[in-house]
Amino acid sequence: MLPAQATTNESVMHRRWQAGEDTSATAPTPATTLAQAGEGSPPASGLQIDKKRRWFARVGVSALKLNDKSENVEDVTGPVLRSSDHPVLRFLAPGVESFGTPEGATVDVKNSASLFGSVGKFLDDHWAIEGLVLAVPFKHDIYGKGTIERLGKVATVKQLPPTLILHRYFGEYNARFRPSLGIGLNYTYFFDAEATPALESYTGGPTKIKMKPSWGLGLFAGAQYALTERLHIKLTLGYVRVRTTATMTTTNTMLSGSSPVLHDYPYPVNQIPTDPTSRQAMDNLVGQVAAKRGGDLGTYERELKSELNPYVLLMSVGYSF
Repeated sequence: MLPAQATTNESVMHRRWQAGEDTSATAPTPATTLAQAGEGSPPASGLQIDKKRRWFARVGVSALKLNDKSENVEDVTGPVLRSSDHPVLRFLAPGVESFGTPEGATVDVKNSASLFGSVGKFLDDHWAIEGLVLAVPFKHDIYGKGTIERLGKVATVKQLPPTLILHRYFGEYNARFRPSLGIGLNYTYFFDAEATPALESYTGGPTKIKMKPSWGLGLFAGAQYALTERLHIKLTLGYVRVRTTATMTTTNTMLSGSSPVLHDYPYPVNQIPTDPTSRQAMDNLVGQVAAKRGGDLGTYERELKSELNPYVLLMSVGYSF
């Protein structure tokens, strides 16, 4: 059944049409009828969907090329032996006042690669913030350099470098290709540092290594390419400032006439390991000094300051949500 108002309107229009009047101007259209029917009623509620997916997550591969600048090893607690510790030492090692770490002993920290994951959000169409958290730690091999280069690998260490990056993207938000520049704050945490048998033989005893964490700034340049509305790939190059100090603590230290460290002192000390008489004399005097000190030569600390400053390569696949 039609509403009474609609029936009345139709009767009026029918009489006007029979009288020959123009009814087109007054005929209610479906839109007008619907508008009249909706007058005074509240607007229909609905979800407002933002098509710009601001959040993103990425997984990929990260490679570090280190610009390693390591200083020489320094004896913090002093030399292991001094010429004044035994009267024979002056004759066995003329011109050598002390035995500690020879001059020019340093290291070379090798490059590494790992997997990483990150989560980020676009603050607007151009600025985004991203936090990088590595899923697998970097592992670095450390080789002797300078005076101790012949020792080969002297230590290993693992590290995690979580980094917070502020990106500036260029181009339209929905553009398929978008370059970016960024600045980041990096925290590098070193752990599981281990000395090799070659290093412990050189230092004269079990050696523990600890490396200080590092805070530093980084600069980044990248390019993002959208594969679909949600998937993208990104390539990022960066440079990060990383500085650390390694502390090597050797306990129960002992030297002998065959100790590798003797090879790095001038003649005739470097001949002691190959001369049976000198080697036996060195064994005897070291044993006597150790007996006076409680059974060994003691505990010694050495420090090594390094700037690692890696170039960073990040290749990742991202998902926007």
